[in-house]
Amino acid sequence: MTVRPKTRRLAIGAVTGAILLAAAAAFLWNTAPHLAPWTLDPTDPRVSLEDVEREVVRRYRVPEMTPATLAAGLPGGSVTLFDVRTVEEFETGHLPGAIRIEPGSTAEEILSLHRDRIAAGPVVFYCAVGVRSSDLMMRTLTQIAPHARAGLYNLRGGVFRWSTEGRALVSRAAPGRAHPFDENWGRLLARTAPAP
Repeated sequence: MTVRPKTRRLAIGAVTGAILLAAAAAFLWNTAPHLAPWTLDPTDPRVSLEDVEREVVRRYRVPEMTPATLAAGLPGGSVTLFDVRTVEEFETGHLPGAIRIEPGSTAEEILSLHRDRIAAGPVVFYCAVGVRSSDLMMRTLTQIAPHARAGLYNLRGGVFRWSTEGRALVSRAAPGRAHPFDENWGRLLARTAPAP
């Protein structure tokens, strides 16, 4: 049996195409920051906030600031805080003086609105546990960093860590509380929260 040249060329083309597609998919998977599948289940009682913090650090290579360090710097007012959460999360409770920005904000949007603040002192991004703020930093760091002479940081453990260490959150109506993000993450927050 002989293979016709046209059929052979088609088979070689199909195999080559499949190899190129697989290589492109592998390249994108290995170079793009991704959380899916998230390897930690916040409903699992064995998973701690410390586990989540380590996972965020492993996935995102951004400079961090601990809540204790941030709290020591807040009274002076020179730190700019960007809350990278939804309106509902922000209104439930946010760090004193924080400015809410959309999780999908671009570097251009952030700089057009906040360039002077970014140049004035250290900038700290935060969200519930550090995923959205780290993601935003990864996407915008190279454009924003030249304007932030005092540094850009992600708040380690986010609002969850801040509140579980007994630090105040504010809202319009009353003292704030940490928004649970969703029911699953709310379980982790409830396990982590200090006893009243």
